[in-house]
Amino acid sequence: MARRAARLAGLTIAVTPIASPAQVASLPTQAPPAPANGNPAPPVEITGPDGEPLPAELRQRIEADLRTNPIPVPAPTPSEANGAQTSATPGEVVVTGQRPRGSVVGNIPPQRTLTPLDLRAYGTNDIGELLQAIAPQVSSIQGRDANGPVVLLNGKRVSSFAEIEKIPTEAIERMEVFPEELALKYGYRADQKVVNVVAYERFSSRLARVSYLVPTEGGRDTPGINANFLRIWGDTRVNVDADYARSGYLLESERDVVQLAGSADAGRSRSLLPASQRLVLNGTVSGTVIDGVSSTLNGRLEATDLRSLLGPGSDGPLRRDLDTRTAHLGTTSNGAIGSWLWTFTGNYDRVATDTDTDRPGDAAIGRDAARAVNALANADLLISGSPLQLPAGPLSTSLRVGGETRDFTGRSRRDAAELRTDLARDRASVQANLDLPIASRRKPGLDWLGDLSVNANGAIQRLSDAGTLRTVGYGVNWSPVATVNVIASLTDEEGAPTVEQLGAPIVVTPNARVFDFTRGEVVDVTRVFGGNPTLRADDRRVIKLGANVRPWTSTDLNVSVDFIDTRIDDPIAPFPIATAAIEAAFPERFTRDAGGRLIRIDGSPLNFERADQQQLRWGINFTRPLGPVPRTMQNANVRFVSSEADLQRSLPPGARVIMPPPGSAAAKSFENLSSRLTLSLYHTWRLEDEIVFRRGVPVLDLLDGSAVDGRGGRARHGLELQAGAFKRGLGARLTVNWQSGTGIDGVADGSGDPGRLRFADYTVVNIDLFANLAERFGGASAPGWAKGTRVSLSVVNAFNKRLRVTDNTGATPISFQPAYLDPLGRLVNLTIRKVF
Repeated sequence: MARRAARLAGLTIAVTPIASPAQVASLPTQAPPAPANGNPAPPVEITGPDGEPLPAELRQRIEADLRTNPIPVPAPTPSEANGAQTSATPGEVVVTGQRPRGSVVGNIPPQRTLTPLDLRAYGTNDIGELLQAIAPQVSSIQGRDANGPVVLLNGKRVSSFAEIEKIPTEAIERMEVFPEELALKYGYRADQKVVNVVAYERFSSRLARVSYLVPTEGGRDTPGINANFLRIWGDTRVNVDADYARSGYLLESERDVVQLAGSADAGRSRSLLPASQRLVLNGTVSGTVIDGVSSTLNGRLEATDLRSLLGPGSDGPLRRDLDTRTAHLGTTSNGAIGSWLWTFTGNYDRVATDTDTDRPGDAAIGRDAARAVNALANADLLISGSPLQLPAGPLSTSLRVGGETRDFTGRSRRDAAELRTDLARDRASVQANLDLPIASRRKPGLDWLGDLSVNANGAIQRLSDAGTLRTVGYGVNWSPVATVNVIASLTDEEGAPTVEQLGAPIVVTPNARVFDFTRGEVVDVTRVFGGNPTLRADDRRVIKLGANVRPWTSTDLNVSVDFIDTRIDDPIAPFPIATAAIEAAFPERFTRDAGGRLIRIDGSPLNFERADQQQLRWGINFTRPLGPVPRTMQNANVRFVSSEADLQRSLPPGARVIMPPPGSAAAKSFENLSSRLTLSLYHTWRLEDEIVFRRGVPVLDLLDGSAVDGRGGRARHGLELQAGAFKRGLGARLTVNWQSGTGIDGVADGSGDPGRLRFADYTVVNIDLFANLAERFGGASAPGWAKGTRVSLSVVNAFNKRLRVTDNTGATPISFQPAYLDPLGRLVNLTIRKVF
């Protein structure tokens, strides 16, 4: 495809028309020779990819440019034709129907596709920040944990997210969001959405970033600094990143936390949040090792130190030191054998954690000490391809085989007693996925059905310490028309407890403040945490019915709906809060003194009997430019760079620069094209959320008076709203998160009647503002300090709202004070980022 670039309003913009498989982009090439009869050559037509004429002003500039610098017409190659029968007359460049570079395998369409213009409107620094900014669009409600999405790079697996987390957003050509079912084709479980990041083939940047985050109520300011280098040249990629941040203590006295009777000064010796330091070094190199095989090597080192104050002791505050050292080494290789694609990934991770805790009483006793070292090595081979061509399309298969070995050692010392843990786990696994096409809109016969395919998948894991676990799944993918896609799936999966849950060393925390629901009082207890070697594997069954609709092809409006029904037998969970129902189900976990006062809780993880959940989640996403854009430019792919020199380095050989004059009609059209208005709204409606702790114990309804954590029961309704605007280098984004109120029944209040703790509905508003300084101070003639510089100001929890908890009298129990539930409150973060 012929490419052109335009510079306007001080920005250098590379514009590439995007053609559908059936379109021909009629762009002028080298003028055809005059006929032998001496008549003049026919005029060359200049149109956009949709066949419409370009604006007269822009067409005239292109004609003038091409008269002096014609583009030769290259002979088509078989790979360019991609098997399609095409022909090109002089004066045309024919765009054939091959899939875009970096496309994923399979036929599941993306729920969302974000262009560089869309990404630029968020004002984020890198892929990690971008995924946080669009979290509602990439989150899933059908997974085991609140994990982020599976992230691919150029349609291929990566060794770990650390490999691509710090790639600047300017390097992204497009980002696609897919439903959870696509994860199966890449050897993952179908419980995380898939994000495919496609990077430019040529990109180079060096950037530095400084930030300062501070609560408006004071305490615990957090300065940070980051440096990043990235170079992409075809299959070669080099990325180096360094990140450092530190924070001070946040004490209870700095939030006026009410203390227990007789300990009014304890707030000076208790930290709501620890002092911390964090240093991360991350490096990635990628390239072609041998012909047809590309490989990536990623290394990461992280050091985190936390210092906490646990309350007054005989010789000053009791302290806890928690030091974590993490090392990661990952590799990925990709290649092809005939029509089959293969990907190998391997990782080694080592995490060492040291915890030292002061003991109440005589300091000569010494400190409690615990050390845990977790080492993991794994390797996976994924093979995918199409062994058979069926009437409705190719039969798609993927096979993943993998192995893993993990060693976990733990040591805890209290007084003269020492407890050691040494666990090992070896895992071998096989996962297969099969997609069978039934009908296709492009194939005669059952084309009236639209696109219809069925899926079957299965996995077997053999764990050295937990036996054989299996996963079986089925699904249907149906697109009756191009704008509607429906997915239905069923998954039955067994999951083993982690080795940390089985054998974590014992850590004893003194002065842990809890609310005793049985007696209706707040007490400081000794809380014990460690592994539980009796944990059993869980069995999870998930039924999903989802739809994704784009009502109008000419409007970027997307509607998605997902219904999830989950049943879990023997769910593994951290130990919940000390409600009367939980104490009745697990009395051995609670210790009381002779007067009935709670003094100790064993908080090790455990199995519940059963959990049942039903959720409905729907969302709307809408994006449009802020101003009219000619039809011929609506499908343009725009790329932004920091300077004209960067543009020349990033464009392919032979590309030239067309520059509409500032203030011209073409320049205003490009300005509108690069602007954005974005709206996003997601609503989660929990229809059922019940737990059975043990057989013979009543069912607990977390939506109606029961709870397992300190933030009340489950909110029946939750809303996530985002609205943003960007134009002429200025951007703003508003995020609103709301959840409905909940409550906990059966709270003793001394009246003899069942009491209730009420958790009010809760709204948090975040505001993000940013400015690209070069666009505001002279454009191409801006001073050097402004070029490539962005200033961002973020306000988290702008109205300083905290969750409010009250009892029957309207009072707030001490352990549910707002500062315990949200210590920081409103946060202001100033960031200055410069690309060199």
